[in-house]
Amino acid sequence: MIHIQVRRLPVGDGIWIARHKTLGSEYVLDFIVERKKIEDLRSSIRDNRYKDQKLRLLRCGLKKLIYLVEGDPNSSEAAESIKTACFTTEILEGFDVQRTTGLGDTLKKYGYLTQAISQYYKSEILVDNVKSSGTCPPYDDFIKRCQDVEKTTVSDVFAIQLMQVPQVTEEIAMAVLGVFPTLFSLARAYSLLDDDALAQEEMLRKQSNNMINAVASRNIFQFVWGS
Repeated sequence: MIHIQVRRLPVGDGIWIARHKTLGSEYVLDFIVERKKIEDLRSSIRDNRYKDQKLRLLRCGLKKLIYLVEGDPNSSEAAESIKTACFTTEILEGFDVQRTTGLGDTLKKYGYLTQAISQYYKSEILVDNVKSSGTCPPYDDFIKRCQDVEKTTVSDVFAIQLMQVPQVTEEIAMAVLGVFPTLFSLARAYSLLDDDALAQEEMLRKQSNNMINAVASRNIFQFVWGS
């Protein structure tokens, strides 16, 4: 028996909760799912909600990010864009992309995922009880963190700008923010190397210990500082 509750989540479409049998306290397991129908995905790609939503998922604090795509991409006029988005989300950004044919198949998928997650935590508890319990934030703490993530900051705007640059994924944008949280701070760093174009192009790659690849490093430099 799988128990389902409908709640408003500030990030994602579904999470899995463990409830203490005696105290009733709730803890969020380390999995979150974002469900997208094909036409919803097409629309979100066009208006850039797609990248913004994934950025918030990456910041929510949970590590197992599931992106569930419902429907046949070939049925859409934007089939190639949708397939490319799914490939990028899975291969380059580390999401677990799941595909279903429709609502009925999605509900079955949720059932399979729930069973797999339950088995995962049973195995973890057998191996290391302390380690497992430490990965689950209280539900109220998780909601507060997600609400804080929803607040748009200067860094959020900068991240969205960066993701318009070719070869810059959500993870690369986050790596840039880890070193230069604002456009101004990045531009200032480039200005200090104004006489050395090669050093400017390689700066982000070197400062991120290669978390930002050479192509993305060069493209970001051209976007921010290039003529």
